[in-house]
Amino acid sequence: MNTIRRTIVAVATAAALATALAAPAVAGDTGAPLRSPVGDWRTSTHGVKQTITFTSDGQVYGDSGCNRFTGKYTTDGDRISIGPLASTMMACPQRQMDAEATFLTRIQAAVGYTASKKVLKIFAPKDMVRFVRA
Repeated sequence: MNTIRRTIVAVATAAALATALAAPAVAGDTGAPLRSPVGDWRTSTHGVKQTITFTSDGQVYGDSGCNRFTGKYTTDGDRISIGPLASTMMACPQRQMDAEATFLTRIQAAVGYTASKKVLKIFAPKDMVRFVRA
């Protein structure tokens, strides 16, 4: 009888843990998942504001903190590929240029994403960029 109780407790604990881990971890990260990243999003890197827009026809564009960028993206399930991207070539203060380089490197290394009504997360092998709806 004790073995059955332990098994039931273990299964219930595992189910509760799986539910907790699957739940959104960030306030505002609720809502039914979207099937695509289409829309206007904003983030910041090292305090420098950036934007990105995904269109329904596979185009992506935005402001990387100093320069504007444009390119293409594709999705397949929860996988995403962004780029190659073209960018304007204005000079800005070094802080903005560094943040821009980090941002563009991260999004062009993208391999996956999740999207809800308010939050888009783009995952690269060693990074994650979190956007909120603009």
